[in-house]
Amino acid sequence: MSVAEDKKAIASRSLSVNAAFMKDIKDDNRELKLLMDRISPMVSHPETASNHWMELIGLLGELRDQLAFHFSLEEAYGYFDEAIETEPQLSVQAEVLRSEHTVLFETCRAIAEASSEVSSDQKEKITKLLNRFADFRNKFETHEEAELDLILNALDDDLGVGD
Repeated sequence: MSVAEDKKAIASRSLSVNAAFMKDIKDDNRELKLLMDRISPMVSHPETASNHWMELIGLLGELRDQLAFHFSLEEAYGYFDEAIETEPQLSVQAEVLRSEHTVLFETCRAIAEASSEVSSDQKEKITKLLNRFADFRNKFETHEEAELDLILNALDDDLGVGD
């Protein structure tokens, strides 16, 4: 097999892993977005959160569970391992992102648990939880953007974009 054929085989293998990953994660991402969209108006103001507190507690529990599923899907697919094998410079970025899964999940879990210990009339505690959630959401969105960048960089390298 020639060098060009080797590269094509590696790119095909990497792309098939990424394509399968993208297909399976699509539904999961949709569920995460729907949950975030349902949560967003409720966390926009402490009074709104207080008025919908029991529903918000349930949604935060759903988010925790969906996040666990989301991260397990990413890790079950080898987290782009085959693509990264062909581009070792991406492996450090992948490891950093993978290590963030535990921190992000634990943060979400802690927020969900803490919310169930607060009553709707505890405005100060609700405000603190909303601030924690806003911080979590910013970190999660940054994480997801970095994962997308990693995927795109791996695919660009596999396809030879910019050569």
